[in-house]
Parts: sequence; C-alpha cells; structure tokens
Amino acid sequence: MNRAFRGLVVPVLTPFAESGEIDRRAFIEHLEYLSHHGIRRIMVNGTTAEFFSLLPEERRTQLMLARRHFSGLIVAHAGGLGLKQNLEEVRWANELGADAVAALPPIYPAGLSEAGIIEYFKALGAAAEVPFILYNFPKHAGNALTPRILAAVPHAALKDSAQNFELMEHTPSYFVGSSTNIFEPIQQGAAGFVAATANVRPELYAAMEMLLVDAKVGEAAVMQQEIRAYSAQFSTGGVPALKQAIARKLPGYPAHVRCPLRP
Repeated sequence: MNRAFRGLVVPVLTPFAESGEIDRRAFIEHLEYLSHHGIRRIMVNGTTAEFFSLLPEERRTQLMLARRHFSGLIVAHAGGLGLKQNLEEVRWANELGADAVAALPPIYPAGLSEAGIIEYFKALGAAAEVPFILYNFPKHAGNALTPRILAAVPHAALKDSAQNFELMEHTPSYFVGSSTNIFEPIQQGAAGFVAATANVRPELYAAMEMLLVDAKVGEAAVMQQEIRAYSAQFSTGGVPALKQAIARKLPGYPAHVRCPLRP
C-alpha cells in the first residue's frame, strides 16, 4: 500500500434534504470543511454514509462528487448487494478516479464458508485496477474475515471494524475501524485508523494523526483520552447523532437520515 494511505481515513456521511434526495451542496461543503481542517483521506459510500439506503446510481454520484471536490485520497466502498453489482461498483472506482476500493464480504447470507468468501473477494480484487481493501465488520455482515481468507485473497489493506487485532499480522496494512481506540493499535503496528466522529471534529483527529506520525507517544496517549471522552457522546446515537452535530457546525447542513434510521 502506498505510504500516503497511512494514517487517518474519514468515512464521510451522506446528507439528505427534507425531500429525501441527496443534498449535493451540503456534501460538497462538508468535503471542503474536512479539507480545511487537514483531512487528506476519506471513504465514500461506507457504513457511515448509509450505503445500505443508497441506490447504486446514488453511490456512483457520491463518488463522482467526491472526486470532483476533494483533492485528497478517496477510498470507494463497493456497497452493492451481490457480486454482479459490486463488480460494477469496482469498475466505477477504476473509472471515476478512486484511489482504492473496499468491499465487505457478502452481507445477507450469514455463516458462509471461507471458500465462498474467498471466491467472492478474488473476483472483486481481480476487477480492481486500484488497491483492493478488505472490510471486516461481522456484526453487520454476518461473515467474519479470518487469517485464511486474508492469506488467500490478494489485497492491499484491511479495514477492521471488529477490532480483531489478531488479524494485524495477516494483512499488509491494518486500519482499525474505531473513533476511540486509536493509540494502542498504532503502537502495535496498525497503518492507520478510520474514525467516523472525525466528520464533526476533524481538527482533533488530524492532530492525533500528526502526533502519531511524529512519534510523540506521550502527547498522543493524552490526546487518546480526550478523543475517547469526546466520542462517548456518539456511542449510542450513531449516524443520526453525527449529522445533528455537524448541523450545529455547518449552517444549512441537513440532519435527516433515511428509514430505517431515525433522527
């Protein structure tokens, strides 16, 4: 994985107007806000973006807008249901300027065999012309990634929202999916972290990233405590709470979510 992929990745939210349509103006303004506060890497169409509620053409539009209005590195999450749709979304990543593409294992049939998951990931990885990132989130996907899967599937990195640190030694680059548990995984060898609450306070997480890059261990350990305290307010509110917090910072940002989420 390119060294530029080390560090903080922000999984960007999707703003919805009252009509239910994507609010493009708010999305662009949020990207500008993140850039202004030092964010250099984002993920579009991920869990935080409510990918499960977006139509395929909406995910494509989100990627196009992000590439047009964000100059940093973009990870595109292939959020379709089924191999055929996700192959199409991998092609979008190739064609629309994503710097990497990430994919969950199949997300409806839980308890799949390792062989089936390996075959699925290999097909997606073979179609990718950009670095291919595996995404581990068994709480929602119903299928956990294992050392055998990681060994069998060529990939550039792992985003691990399960925080299974035993997987760290089985992937080229390990990114912990956590807004609160950052310092310890980096000390253990993680390449970076994916923090949803950085949508709201990007300057805090960008500062943490720089402390880690500069190996200022003591200061980073102290900032970890501040980050944990700050993130605690979102522990039960999830995406709706994040949107409400951004709406208080960016005038006109809509706090709407799509059903089945509730404000």
